[in-house]
Amino acid sequence: MNNLVKLLTILTMSLSVIACTTTPIANADGDTFQDIQTKLLGDMPIPGGAKIIHDKSLILGSGDTWAGRVAITAVQNSTETFTFFREQFQNAGWTLVSSTKTRNSILVFIKKDRTATIEIEEGSIVGGTGVMLTVAPRSTVSPPPTK
Repeated sequence: MNNLVKLLTILTMSLSVIACTTTPIANADGDTFQDIQTKLLGDMPIPGGAKIIHDKSLILGSGDTWAGRVAITAVQNSTETFTFFREQFQNAGWTLVSSTKTRNSILVFIKKDRTATIEIEEGSIVGGTGVMLTVAPRSTVSPPPTK
């Protein structure tokens, strides 16, 4: 019984030390959070320090072919967040189609057969900025001819 108590104490202490390490969080394959984000969102840059709000997100697929929406909390203010997405998406090969910078800003990008809409809500989150990234396939249906 005494050996069991010692073993449990050593195990608890070992787990405590492991929990306090500063190495990046990784999954069973050794992928870090950045690796997982890249696999999930593909070529879409996300601001440093941003967090994905899982219960408000829906991702169908992965990598450069995913569709759906991702809710993000950015630590930057709304202007810095707007500038980040405007510049970094273009650097990643996305073409800016439309943008509106207001209290609730919108950026629309296209790349190949996909459309990305980024909504940035000023003052929506204390200490951060709310972002909704929506991605969908571009329509290949032509509108009917006008008479």
